[in-house]
Amino acid sequence: MSTTRFETTINALKQGAKSLTVDKATSNIEGWEEYLSKHEHAGVKKVVKDLGQLKKLLHDPNLDGTAIKNLLHTLGKETISVAGDQDTATATHIKQLGEALATAS
Repeated sequence: MSTTRFETTINALKQGAKSLTVDKATSNIEGWEEYLSKHEHAGVKKVVKDLGQLKKLLHDPNLDGTAIKNLLHTLGKETISVAGDQDTATATHIKQLGEALATAS
């Protein structure tokens, strides 16, 4: 995987989750769902499930900011956990993404 997807998502989160339109956030989420669905790791499956839940929350006409914030925090912790203790470039990007998600919450 190129670092572009990581960088794009991390930069968007650093600008603030509210800086993304629902359509742009949905497109980003769907890209991650597609990429992650190719992996069999149990932690990844939980992240994919929660990304689906995030999409639902974002498309709800009555946005629940607290639920979105809590889910972003959960996704951050789950993403960091997926990286584990590996010392690779990809694991480093995964950890950075997880930290950005947790911070955005």
